[in-house]
Amino acid sequence: MRFEANLAYRHLRYSPGQSLLTILTVAVAVMVMIFINSLVLGLQNRILKDQIGSLPHVTVKMAERNPTPLKDLPGSGFRGSAIEKQAIQRVDIQQPDLLEEQLMNFPGVTVAVSAVRGQAFVIRGQKRYGVSVAGSDPYRYERIVSLQENMIAGHWLDLTSEEVVLGFRLADDLGVKVGDRIRLQSSEGISQTFRIAGMFDTGINNLDQGQVFVTLRAAQDLFATGRDVSSVNLKLARPFLANDTADRIAAALGYKCESWMREQAQIVNAFNAQNSSRLMISGFSLLASAFGIASVLIVSVLQKSKQIGILKSIGARDRQLMLVFTLEGLFIALLGASLGAVGGSLLLKALMGIKQVARFGKANTLFPITFDASVFAGAMGAAVLATLVASILPAWRAARMSPVDVIRGG
Repeated sequence: MRFEANLAYRHLRYSPGQSLLTILTVAVAVMVMIFINSLVLGLQNRILKDQIGSLPHVTVKMAERNPTPLKDLPGSGFRGSAIEKQAIQRVDIQQPDLLEEQLMNFPGVTVAVSAVRGQAFVIRGQKRYGVSVAGSDPYRYERIVSLQENMIAGHWLDLTSEEVVLGFRLADDLGVKVGDRIRLQSSEGISQTFRIAGMFDTGINNLDQGQVFVTLRAAQDLFATGRDVSSVNLKLARPFLANDTADRIAAALGYKCESWMREQAQIVNAFNAQNSSRLMISGFSLLASAFGIASVLIVSVLQKSKQIGILKSIGARDRQLMLVFTLEGLFIALLGASLGAVGGSLLLKALMGIKQVARFGKANTLFPITFDASVFAGAMGAAVLATLVASILPAWRAARMSPVDVIRGG
């Protein structure tokens, strides 16, 4: 093994320009894979944060009661009956604290917060707009909606039962500011007056223009739920397991469970398309790199054919020569992958420093990069594997050379 390794190292040093070019080919392929995967993953994380960061991953509600056909009742003389859908009847969750404890025992659930949600009209003078009202404990609900970082005026976490927080677009439509008063009229016909405690800007028009937040006690009074709640909202450690978690909870507890992945199917489809694209780009980068390395090593075998013939004539075995060129590919792969990882890391850090100014003085990175050790390890491992595969043909060709033919021809 020492003989083969020394000979492979000498071959690489014999043509430094050619060796450097091959190493850079591997390095560029690794950098492309790291950049593409880190950028796509970062983009997905930003979309998750912007589009569903203020939404629960799973929403647990009471299941709707379905009517029982008369023909299914014991002792009924009916042989057939038609089933008509009943009008929607609100069914609230009793003892929400107990349900929260049960839900926290499910794998992957990190947050469980009770809330009251409903539709209402926000009224200011002659202006009247339909909105969605969410009421919960602000400190606990912050772990669901992540509203604090989007606040542009006023306060949210220390909200009182006489205060409301709304989006800046809705405030602009109403012509109000922090400290003004508005009236909310719920779908139950109950009206209450609230003081505007704060305004937020999430960047999502539906939320900024049609969502208001109040305390749990205020929402329970507004929608006449007593001490009950309309839902328990969950956050998961892995958002893309929302469907599995929702189905598991529904099967175990009998509640109606809504998953963000089913509600936002278009976003999930976009993620799948992005993942397919990044895998294809990474694969083509590897393929181009492998072809380039194989071509360089084949040329190297042809250039060293006379030396190979002499080595075989003095007793070098086919396995040894094959190992020599395989080790050359391994050296190239390891050096190129390491260089590519360092270059990729520097490139990502440089791109992360580029900022773009958003509304209300907020700044976001132009390139949403996600540093993930698995991306670096995967890119390096794939490059090493592809390079080794690319070195097999040249190594096999070197081992198959006939010393008599090579020396006679050379």
